[in-house]
Amino acid sequence: MNAHEWWGLAGVFLGGATPWLEAILVIPAGIATGLPLIPVIIAGTLGNLLTVGAAAYGGERLRQRWTTWRQRKRDASGTEPDSRSRAHREAKARRKQERIERVMDRGGLPLLAILGPLGIGTQLAALAAVAAGVRATPAFVWVGAATVGWSIAAAIAAVTGLQLLGF
Repeated sequence: MNAHEWWGLAGVFLGGATPWLEAILVIPAGIATGLPLIPVIIAGTLGNLLTVGAAAYGGERLRQRWTTWRQRKRDASGTEPDSRSRAHREAKARRKQERIERVMDRGGLPLLAILGPLGIGTQLAALAAVAAGVRATPAFVWVGAATVGWSIAAAIAAVTGLQLLGF
């Protein structure tokens, strides 16, 4: 490969890593410019997966810090919650868990992962999953698998479209 192709692949990687400029957009662009097919798929997908992982694991860490901060704040206030406020807090936590389970029963994480690149973006899909209470690893695995699938589908569509157009 020459320097032009390496720079092109670097651009595809950075494009895939840019939120809302998903791999499903930069892979067809890379293929259309004449870059080699397999390296374009790998570069765009890896760029996208890098930021999906950062969003999932960073989001989980942020959620853990927020929960710890709230608990410390509650403990530092020095007031022991009465049984009514404790029951209210437990009921609220139970409702939240039930809501998460309801969403997951309707398709949840797999559906979010599959539709994420088309609507909100893969990084935001991973963050949304983690914010809903899903651990970072399953969120990354599901969104990552969907990203790989969409990247391959985008490459196939790009190659097929270019062949139909006679390029």
